[in-house]
Amino acid sequence: MEKKDRLTSLFWAGAGLYIAYEGFQLKLGTPGSPNCGFFIFWTGVVLTGLSLLLFFQTLLWPKEAKDRQGLGEGARWSKGAKMMAALLLYAFVLRWLGFILSTFLLLLFLFKGLEPQKWHVAIALAVATTAVCYFVFGVFLELQFPLGILQKFFE
Repeated sequence: MEKKDRLTSLFWAGAGLYIAYEGFQLKLGTPGSPNCGFFIFWTGVVLTGLSLLLFFQTLLWPKEAKDRQGLGEGARWSKGAKMMAALLLYAFVLRWLGFILSTFLLLLFLFKGLEPQKWHVAIALAVATTAVCYFVFGVFLELQFPLGILQKFFE
């Protein structure tokens, strides 16, 4: 396990250095007035730092690195795959169904399908969350959401 950690940490440290370099080439700016490379640069710096931290951890404390659980061990990959599929489907149907209906259906799937709740709890949570999101972003922040097939009801 520690050999794999060393190799992957060096790979990600190199990727982080490259990301930081590219961000630096785009001009950083200041924290009060960031340019387009500011966040890219600091993302690369953080990625490099965390990767080097893992690398040195495996060198200095190999026992602790060996005791850690691997990426695939004990993970519930099926939930992650279902979540990614649901979000991908959400992105595809958002324009057609509209924000309200597609968000409600996504949340209903998440509340009922991934973390099983009773139907009345799942529906109530999906309705409440969709309503709060709509009022915060659609009404107060005045963002334009696609209405989709519900457009004729809002005209």
